[in-house]
Amino acid sequence: MKPYFLTLSLTAILAFGAVNTAYATADGPDFYAVTRVAGTDSLALRHIASSRGRIVARIPFNAVRVQNKGDRSGSWCKVQYATSVGWVSCQHLTESDGNRYYSTQGYTDRLNIRKTPSTSAAVVGTIPPLETGLQGTGECSASWCPVDYQGKRGWVGRRYLASWSF
Repeated sequence: MKPYFLTLSLTAILAFGAVNTAYATADGPDFYAVTRVAGTDSLALRHIASSRGRIVARIPFNAVRVQNKGDRSGSWCKVQYATSVGWVSCQHLTESDGNRYYSTQGYTDRLNIRKTPSTSAAVVGTIPPLETGLQGTGECSASWCPVDYQGKRGWVGRRYLASWSF
C-alpha cells in the first residue's frame, strides 16, 4: 500500500511541477532585445498602451535587457527598462539571448569597419549594403558601435546601423 501511495504522490508532484513550469513560460521570454530600430533613434516607453501615451523613457536602439512584465494589450507589450515600466510596440521586441545584432542601412557602397572609432582610423574590413548578421561586441558611443562582421572586428558609424535579431 505504501509504494502505491508514494508513486501516486510523486506522479502528482511531477504533474503539478510540469504545469507550473509551463505556466511560468507561457507569457513569453524573461527579457527582450529591441529590434528594427535605427541607430539614430530609440524606442519610446509609454505610460499606456497607445501611441498617444506620454513617453516615460527612451530605450536605446540596441538594448538587450528589456524585462518582460508579462502583460499585452493588442500590439503593445508591458516592459521594464532600467527603473522605468511602461508599454512599447511589440513589433520592436524579440527574445533576447543577451547579444546585440545589427543590420546596415543608409549607404549604397561598401561600409568601412574601422580599427578605432574614428574616420581617420585604418580600415580593417568592409560590409556590403543592406547586410544583416553583424554582431555587436560592446557598448556604442555617441557616434560609433563596435561590431564583428565575418570575423572582422572594429567600429562602424552608428547612423549606418539598425538593431536586428536572428
